[in-house]
Amino acid sequence: MFFECADICIMNRIFFLFLFVTVSSFAQSDFQYSDRVYLPHIKSVQFHHQGLETSQPIIDLNSNGRLMLRFDDILGGDRNYSYKIVHCDKDWNPSDLVEMEYLDGFNDEEIDNYEYSRGTVVDYTNYQLSLPNEDTRWRLSGNYLLIIKDEDSDELAITRRFMVVDPKVSIGAQVTRPIRANRVGSHHEIDLAVNHKNFPIQNPQREIFVTIMQNGRWDHALKNITPRFVTGFDINFDQANQYLFSGSKEFRGVDLRSIRSRGFGVHSIDRYSDGVDVLMELDETRLNRPYFDYDDLDGQYIIESLEDDNFTTECEYVNVYFALSSPRRIPNSDVCVFGALTNWECNSENTLRYDPDRQIYFGSIILKQGYYDYLYVVKNGDDLDYDYFEGSDFATANQYTALVYLRSFGERYDQLIGVTNFQSGIR
Repeated sequence: MFFECADICIMNRIFFLFLFVTVSSFAQSDFQYSDRVYLPHIKSVQFHHQGLETSQPIIDLNSNGRLMLRFDDILGGDRNYSYKIVHCDKDWNPSDLVEMEYLDGFNDEEIDNYEYSRGTVVDYTNYQLSLPNEDTRWRLSGNYLLIIKDEDSDELAITRRFMVVDPKVSIGAQVTRPIRANRVGSHHEIDLAVNHKNFPIQNPQREIFVTIMQNGRWDHALKNITPRFVTGFDINFDQANQYLFSGSKEFRGVDLRSIRSRGFGVHSIDRYSDGVDVLMELDETRLNRPYFDYDDLDGQYIIESLEDDNFTTECEYVNVYFALSSPRRIPNSDVCVFGALTNWECNSENTLRYDPDRQIYFGSIILKQGYYDYLYVVKNGDDLDYDYFEGSDFATANQYTALVYLRSFGERYDQLIGVTNFQSGIR
């Protein structure tokens, strides 16, 4: 009964393609100091350490490393995109610094590294930007926002957060079970301590702030955590039942690396002269089901093809049809496909429709060939329920990141003086 929806999906394919390539204009008021894509024809935005596709955009000050931004414009051709870097405080507001204080070189420069797709049904242009480069280099630690603008249309295209750390402190962190009985099997509690033996801090309880992220996500990060007590050079943040994250479950996955044979999670592939449709296997709820351990990408994705060598310009864009079994429509709520593939957002492009006859949520997202992690999230107003269809388990392996910020008395910006990554579960 489920596979009858394929007929509906195929009939709507042209509409979805038109929707995704339509250029919409965003007013300046839409600008946010967050990770966003503002234009529907901008796809596959990745920002990471060069050579580490699923890494976070965190880099040491004065290191030889590079951050790499990649994105595709599925309108094709060559458009003029420029980039600008803005220094921010720990809360992602513009800092009080002027540009010359935090940057060496030039700002608002053109992105001149781009390639056209080759041999693909959907024409696109891939743009790449490496930072720092010969034109632009940062001088200070802290939070930064990278802004990409379409100079031809004078529209915002992309904003991406990144962090520059000047390591001054050591950080000890671990994941423990919560004490609270109703959270002990489903949540992770974070214990954290910072040692500043080799770096003087005058008043740690007033000057130190910590942010903790799960799987690189800012949408539900714990921010502005202050010390509980200080003993000598040890700054302690332990506080029972305070710093909790839902463990959720390992991310679902789908293998789109081939358009000639079915990968994991794929039911069927239909190739047309003007595109490719991928119908996924029917997904079921995982709530109240036993935890099952397997490797995932912690919500990220990798661009890759089993048929081509140059993944950047030879991977195809395909229409991927998701379907989730549900005996009823959840009242006053939306169901969304969620993960890095949807920019960790619930919006019109990744919201599923409900078919009461077939008792499924279904919808389409255009994706570049690769391997993708995802979850199903329920949105009610501004609230997101990550566990309604997925459930939650303490055994789940998640990647956590702790960032330590210092705002010394009289300083005009927040330094990022320490970062550590640690994991829950066993992997």
